[in-house]
Amino acid sequence: MLSLLFITQSCDEDLPYPIDEVKRGVVIDMVRVEGTDGVLSDGLTTGNYQVKLSIPEQQGDYSFMSHVQLLAVLQSSDGVLSSEVIADDITGFPQEIQIDIADTYSKFGLTTPSLGEILYFTANVVLKDGTVIPGWSKEIGFNNKALAGWQTEDRAYSYNVRYVVACPLVLDDFIGTCTVTLDEWWGDTPYDVTVTKISDTELSISGMCDGYCSNDLVIKVDPTDHSISIAKQVLEPNSGDWWGGRPTYNNFSLEGGGTINSCETSISFTANATVDAGSFGSKSFIIGK
Repeated sequence: MLSLLFITQSCDEDLPYPIDEVKRGVVIDMVRVEGTDGVLSDGLTTGNYQVKLSIPEQQGDYSFMSHVQLLAVLQSSDGVLSSEVIADDITGFPQEIQIDIADTYSKFGLTTPSLGEILYFTANVVLKDGTVIPGWSKEIGFNNKALAGWQTEDRAYSYNVRYVVACPLVLDDFIGTCTVTLDEWWGDTPYDVTVTKISDTELSISGMCDGYCSNDLVIKVDPTDHSISIAKQVLEPNSGDWWGGRPTYNNFSLEGGGTINSCETSISFTANATVDAGSFGSKSFIIGK
């Protein structure tokens, strides 16, 4: 009886908004097309930028939707956000859209990207009655953030695509003597290492562990988003000597990933440190000029 009374009283309370004015929206998933550029270059509008729009299965019926607009949201270097519609009347999903960065920036009254800016893309939903449900607004920020737990294909639902403005990536800038300023495995920093370029997407670092690792650390660079990956590799086969000749502690290895900062000429990554006996856990590293 008490529970029933409580429910009745709760239903009698006024909602904080008029229920008859609530509009049902449509969830639009948006991701960067694999293999396309994932960062913007300072002062440049060239590159291959594509996003893919789809409607998750969990959405169900969306026959009340007319079309979708592609909305660009630009965050300036001082943190101010503004938005512009750059494509309209988008129907048929999934759909991949090519983005013209020069045209996008012109809609904001600008010519090229600048350092410190972040460019987002999200989707406005236009209903058949003409109502526009924004993907972003100054009042609410990005819409549908609460649905980030949804699973779409083999990943989490994504409500926007984010492009940070970075300096152009030139791997030759990293060649030569660099300094390790953070090494959570070795601990004793700073110390110098030597960086060489193996290919247009690979760097080799010799002198890790303050010179006690005999093998080079090879990192793979993805120029599309300035990320790096480190395949599992043995840096010191006889690392058991560090523990008084314990063979089960041989084959000290690292495996992980991170980012390469073209503006600061630095490399940051987190890697799992292991020996034959097991893992020491995740360790962080920073290497720079």
